[in-house]
Amino acid sequence: MPSGGGFQGWLSRARFTTVLWMLMIPAMAGLVAFTYVPNIESIIYSFYKWDGAMIEEYRGLENFREAFQGDPRFWGTFLLILILLAANLLKMWPSIFAAIVLHRMKSEKSQYLYRVMFVIPMVIPGLVALLLWKSFFDANVGIFNGFLQATGLMNVLAWADQAWPAMTGYMNGSVMAWNPDGSTTMNVATLPFKAIAVIFGGGWGLALWGAKVLLLGRGWKPFAKFWLLWPLLAALAVLAWGDGLVSAVARSAMLISSAWFIGAWLRARDPHEAPTRIAWIGWSCVALGVILVLITKVWTHPTNAFEMGRPAWLGHSQLVLPAVILWGFPWIGTVGVLIYLAGLSNISQEVYEAAELDGVGFWGKIFRIEVPLIMTQVRINLIFLTIGTLNDYAFFLILLGPSGGPDGAGLTPGLYMYQQAFINGRLGYACALGMVMFLIILYITVFYQRHVKVDK
Repeated sequence: MPSGGGFQGWLSRARFTTVLWMLMIPAMAGLVAFTYVPNIESIIYSFYKWDGAMIEEYRGLENFREAFQGDPRFWGTFLLILILLAANLLKMWPSIFAAIVLHRMKSEKSQYLYRVMFVIPMVIPGLVALLLWKSFFDANVGIFNGFLQATGLMNVLAWADQAWPAMTGYMNGSVMAWNPDGSTTMNVATLPFKAIAVIFGGGWGLALWGAKVLLLGRGWKPFAKFWLLWPLLAALAVLAWGDGLVSAVARSAMLISSAWFIGAWLRARDPHEAPTRIAWIGWSCVALGVILVLITKVWTHPTNAFEMGRPAWLGHSQLVLPAVILWGFPWIGTVGVLIYLAGLSNISQEVYEAAELDGVGFWGKIFRIEVPLIMTQVRINLIFLTIGTLNDYAFFLILLGPSGGPDGAGLTPGLYMYQQAFINGRLGYACALGMVMFLIILYITVFYQRHVKVDK
């Protein structure tokens, strides 16, 4: 930057500043014209009855009142989002393990080669990848059905088509269960799973209780700092149990009290070991709850679609969700792997040498050294994953169409907004739904920034 005193120095600085502003004006103008102006207009039109062309009638808060009180289908789409988030939490681990394997490679040339191989798929347009996966699931000529028939797994799925829903009822402690012949009988669930259903309300409740153990393990005062979490817990309780706000909040309060009691009892018994035991109990319940959710919510009724050997994965309401979860297998994301590698490269070699002297093995290095030291990168990916799952609609639109597939099995909040705007012609109401989504995403982002911290 030019420096100097007097009029000449001031003139040089003024010229330099003017050049900088001139270079910034095109970018700022584009940002304002194509980002801020449409967003501001969407806020304005959220208060209008608007079809995008002729009809424009001011409605005040009527769109928002309809969204919160008269549109249960919109809020029902969030149940799918919760299931996808639970699946995505498990699908993060292959990328972590792939990054660790690349990081541990001794040859720098081989490590560089594999990094390039991970970057190459990013060149392929996302639309092409989606269309390839859509053809992959085709009932008649899809590779997936051909693979299942060639390996004999189609017969296994034909058996699981009847057994899996029966196990779903068994895991939930349900009264009725599906038999292999398609009939239903009384199901006598074993005590552990029946206790989960009665006490926690199923897998969702168990996962929520595990999260509360993690938060309340240190007492009420630390929990009071998490005031942003309270409405989220209440909303999750309503979505998880579906039995009304009052009942869900009452059940949540009971589980909060029990979670605090567990933490207080462990702290009183052994203050030094209490944090470790609280963490084990909390994370174990969260993991088990997520697994139960995926087991009991993905495939709930027999489809009878495997007997002919050509199941329509994207054409059956019970098979859409398994196909969506399977999409992207083996779930190794290129961007995620590179982000994790950036964190792993900062780990000093001395840490590994000290671990080897202490007798730490292969898996010990993963869970005691590498995963804890890349939690910053895990948090970044978790934020992107959550926001992306909430916002995404293009994937489901291309894969399943604007209706979200059969019976709306793949209908997400973003796809529902698209449906309201461009199918039903209610752009004003879609803008209001967009504002609701904006507030939800803003809340989650602020919560992550305030409370998802990494202590190294």
